[in-house]
Amino acid sequence: MGPDAPTGMVPGAYCPRVLGKGIGLSVGVVVAVALTSAFALFGVLFTVLGVRSRRRRLRREEHGIRAQARVAAVEPAIPEGRGGSEQPFVLVFADPAGRRHERRFTSGFGGIVPAEGWQVEVLFDPEDPENVEITGNPHVHGVAGAERPAPPPRRRWLVGAVVAAAAVLLVWGIVLIAVAATGYPPDSPAYTGAMLTGCGLVFYAAAVAVAGAGLLGLAARMRERRTAATATGVITQTWTEVRRSSNDDGPSTRRVHPYAVRFALPDGRQVHRRAPDEPASDRNRPGQQVEVAYQPADPGSFTVGGPTRLLLAPILTVAFGLVFAAVATLLAVIAAAL
Repeated sequence: MGPDAPTGMVPGAYCPRVLGKGIGLSVGVVVAVALTSAFALFGVLFTVLGVRSRRRRLRREEHGIRAQARVAAVEPAIPEGRGGSEQPFVLVFADPAGRRHERRFTSGFGGIVPAEGWQVEVLFDPEDPENVEITGNPHVHGVAGAERPAPPPRRRWLVGAVVAAAAVLLVWGIVLIAVAATGYPPDSPAYTGAMLTGCGLVFYAAAVAVAGAGLLGLAARMRERRTAATATGVITQTWTEVRRSSNDDGPSTRRVHPYAVRFALPDGRQVHRRAPDEPASDRNRPGQQVEVAYQPADPGSFTVGGPTRLLLAPILTVAFGLVFAAVATLLAVIAAAL
């Protein structure tokens, strides 16, 4: 038996335990190295792709040639899956030598359905015609007579006040929690009171931040609601996507059911785009009619459900902030009763 073996242990029984600890440590090291290497590899890959994309963009901007391109084909459906939001289309353009090039785009009309024969301006690299972007699109504009809403009043002081108030409450709460943890015995009323008060201040900080953000968002949505126009749209397609996430309980998945909506504008153009919301239930069906609220100055920006639907998200955010405030108030009442 080795000199470090615990007294009274059966000879030979200590070695398997030491060996097991060594194996466990080795496995942990291998896993840590593997994860670190994987993250490093992904980091290098994304960096390389980002550098390549930037170099292509810079070359296109420095050496690119402008040309008129024609819409040669339009696909009828919105691509299913994340990232697809408009009807893909094919542009045809020619280089200075007269060579004809085709390029498929998945965006570029802001939700407006392109028609074959429409002309747009493109900028492309003559040495790499696949390196092309749309730089001018006369078909993407607001409805005739629509004026862009006036910019919202600058309320930076209000945003600053909300942030400052939340920060002060948070710091105050953390200080009280630290004082309680270091300055009072855990079984003393002073410890309990300071701890509850500190936690209450942290919840008040969260309430100010969340409810303040909700109120600012509500003011913005109210302005949009006043300028919104409505139309009757038709759901053209639905599909299912799986969202994966990870939390303390491990990886989890949830299903969402995106859908696409098509509606007509007063000037005859059509908007066909993926709806901005992703229902958790499969409640929509192709051919179903829905009310759409859109901004006349930017008709590709719309919500399904009418102008009032614009207010739902900020109202829920404010309500969530009030829940934090209720918890904080309860903690304050309990602390005061001690």
